[in-house]
Amino acid sequence: MIKSILRYLTLFPANLAFVLLAYLLSPLLAALSLATGPKLPGFLQWFSTTDADLDGGILQNVAGYEAGLKGWRLWWQRTCWICRNPAHGWQSELLGMPAGGSIIVRQVVSETPKNQWYVMETANGVRFFCWKRDQPLFGGFYLKLWFGWVNKAYDGRNHHYAFQIGPKRI
Repeated sequence: MIKSILRYLTLFPANLAFVLLAYLLSPLLAALSLATGPKLPGFLQWFSTTDADLDGGILQNVAGYEAGLKGWRLWWQRTCWICRNPAHGWQSELLGMPAGGSIIVRQVVSETPKNQWYVMETANGVRFFCWKRDQPLFGGFYLKLWFGWVNKAYDGRNHHYAFQIGPKRI
């Protein structure tokens, strides 16, 4: 487990830089998508999600994402989607842990506050972890904290490297 934590910390600076780059490039990437379609071409997909295109908020019924938008409104919606899921492709394809044959070795979930801890193992015996917590703030808002590798392989191929800190309304 120590190896997993050290690996996570070693990858952290590169991940943070790529996430910040995703935020900075999001307006340009969204503008490019207006010409190329909702899936970013080639390695630019590293800036978006692996389980959905830039219109994923519509298909996933995320509040505030609408179908049929054009022009500036579509550009803004796609910019927001990139910022909502910054660098997930990078976190999955390059920093992720393989999902094929992986198992959950240990799982601890508490409800108050919502706290989740997972220890997983790849088919090759490499252990990795996931820690999620919804820290109560005020007015139904929570601070969503995710570290490690996500316990669910959203794209079916990799558990993506997780570093998420942000508000969440429950």
